[in-house]
Order: sequence, then C-alpha cells, then structure tokens
Amino acid sequence: MSWSGILDRVAAASALAFALTACANVLDYGDVQFDDLSEDTDQDADTSSVSDDAGIDATPSEDGALEGSTEAADETQDPCSLIDCGANGACVVQGINTLCECETGYHAEGLSCVEDAPPDPCDGVSCGANATCQDGVCWCDDGFEGNPDTGCDEPNPLEDQVRAELVEIAMGELGYCEGADDKPYMQSQPGYWCYDFVAWVYAQSSYPLPSPLSLPTYETGSLPAGWRPEPGDLIKFNIQHYGMVAEVSPDGSVITTVEGNVNSCVMQRSTTDASVEYYGSLDLVF
Repeated sequence: MSWSGILDRVAAASALAFALTACANVLDYGDVQFDDLSEDTDQDADTSSVSDDAGIDATPSEDGALEGSTEAADETQDPCSLIDCGANGACVVQGINTLCECETGYHAEGLSCVEDAPPDPCDGVSCGANATCQDGVCWCDDGFEGNPDTGCDEPNPLEDQVRAELVEIAMGELGYCEGADDKPYMQSQPGYWCYDFVAWVYAQSSYPLPSPLSLPTYETGSLPAGWRPEPGDLIKFNIQHYGMVAEVSPDGSVITTVEGNVNSCVMQRSTTDASVEYYGSLDLVF
C-alpha cells in the first residue's frame, strides 16, 4: 500500500473516534426514562381481567343472585314452568328430574297424565266347565246349559222334550175359569189352586216328575251368575202365588208364565225377577 493510502485510513479513523465521543456527550443515559416492564405486565393482567368479565352485571339482585349470569338464571327458574301435565296431574320435582304426579285413575306417560285402562271385570272370576266369564258374569258356552258357576252340560234331548211337553199342557188350559169348567186342579192344597195347577201339569207329563215344591230352589236375591229359569220351572212370587215358566226372553230379563187362579182363571202373563221370590228348577231331574 502506498503512503498516501495509509494516511487516508488514519484520517478516517480519527474522524470516527471524534464522532463517537460527540454522541456520548449528547446522549446522557442517566437522564433517559425507561418504562417499568413489571408495571406494564400488571396493567395487561388487569386489562385481561376486565375483558373476561365483560357483559356481566355484578350487581346483586334482591335474592342475592348475580343478575344476567346464566348460572343464576338456571338456579332461580322453576323447572316445572314449561311443563303442563293437564287437568289430571301436577308437575313435581324429584332431585334433578321433573315428572307428572297424576290423580287416582290416571298414570304418567312421559310428561302427560293418561287415564288408566278400566279393570277387567272377569279378573278373579272362576267359572264352571263349559262356561265363560263375560262382563264379570259366568255364562254357559253356546250349546251348553245348566249352572255356569258349577258347570254346564250339553242339552239332554229328553229334558228338552219334557219341558216342551209341560208348556204345551199348560198352554192348553188357558182360559179355564174356576166355577165355569170342571177341571181337577185342586188336589194338593185346596185354596191354593195356583200351585195345584202347576202340580197337575207335572202329573200329566209322560215323564215321571217330582212335585213342584220338592225341586231345588234358586232365590232371586242370590241366583247363580248367568243362571236363568227354563220352560217348565216353578215360580214362587213375592206373594202367596205360584206359576210355571213358559218362555224366557233371549236376554233373560222377561219371563212368560202360565198361572192358575189369576182372577179365578188360567192365564198367561209376563214378569221379571223383581216380582219373584224363588224358582224351582228341573235341572237336576234329568
């Protein structure tokens, strides 16, 4: 390197040294104020806290809950306020659950009270052989007859024949009046020829029958469920009067009779259980 180059570099270095000294004199670092980083950090933390609480009204309400907070709303709202159990129940709270408490005769299905199904009237009813319970009452099955509580049997052709014969004999006497015709009715109980008439009809049968008063009786206040009298059976009315069954209505409610000594004559009438004390049944004769 030439001497001139060396001299140029020395001159440049001297100028730089002078400039640095001048800068040090101008920038007095003791007078410079720096921000306190720890205070900035605290301010940021406070700002963050305010930001997190934004939107919450921290003013306590009358019951002490913080108004506007979701938690407070859940705690104070009645869980049953949106549940309608209808007119037959009411909403109740059990623990964390809501349910409908229903009145007697209703049960809960979900959040509704539904009417209970009616009880089966045949529950606990025991019928005899060849009999079935209907609406709480035992009835003989189709093609069977007898007492449904103890058991029903197939019809006895002889029984049907004898019963039909008794009705035919009794109907043949309709219109006879005491003192006008000569009929030998009064054989058993003079003065009660209503009963003597039935006894006379039995005596005319081609099948030997016992006296009507010896038949098994069924009192109307305690008739076997589903049992109804049949043609040829004896009837004892609530008064001192007797007759014989001629026909029974399909529903069993009306009994057509043939009776002696009705206005001193043999007549056909209709009656119901309400006028009858008991029936004398031919069931056990055959």
